[in-house]
Amino acid sequence: MYYILCFVFGALLIKGYSCTPAQPEQVVAFAGGNIILPCSLNIPADDDVPTVEWSKMVGLKSSVVFLYRDGCENFEMKDLDFEYRTSLIMRDVKSGNVSLRISGVKLSDNGTYRCLIIQKNGTKEETKVELVVAAVSDPRLSVVFANSSGVTLECAALCWMPAPLMTILDDEGNKLTDEEPKQEQDVTTRCYNTKQSVTLQEPTSRQ
Repeated sequence: MYYILCFVFGALLIKGYSCTPAQPEQVVAFAGGNIILPCSLNIPADDDVPTVEWSKMVGLKSSVVFLYRDGCENFEMKDLDFEYRTSLIMRDVKSGNVSLRISGVKLSDNGTYRCLIIQKNGTKEETKVELVVAAVSDPRLSVVFANSSGVTLECAALCWMPAPLMTILDDEGNKLTDEEPKQEQDVTTRCYNTKQSVTLQEPTSRQ
């Protein structure tokens, strides 16, 4: 009697890391969660906080996702897709921490962000952070067809980003099919749905 195991692997990072100095720092977030994109400056606590503009880079253009000016947030230029979802940690701003907090992270938030600090004297500081948004769900193993000659099982992993690798194994670790999983990307959510099926000629237990 076979025991079917469904393994789904995603190439996901669980921790942000820094690359070479020429590359933006990379931060990984899961869709639906909250994330903080780091940015800081060295200023005395009693000095006025300069203008801080966070924007998302889209090709050669950019859209403002948060603008701090004259001691408060300015909403005039803000991208509506980030409305009510971005903020600074206000208690830390005067100490130089102008990191951006994004709540309810979406897959569409994936991309490169720029933190632009403009001092009162016109001096500018710029930092870039790359946000990688991932999505996972519990894989499901189900019977899609059964008769006296055998059963067909299907393993499904819905809404993953990046796309997962999928293999169906027996209890000894042997592949039960060489067919490639069927994979499609949802145009609305941008995540991947992956399915793989196998037909067995003997009674099967699920594990």
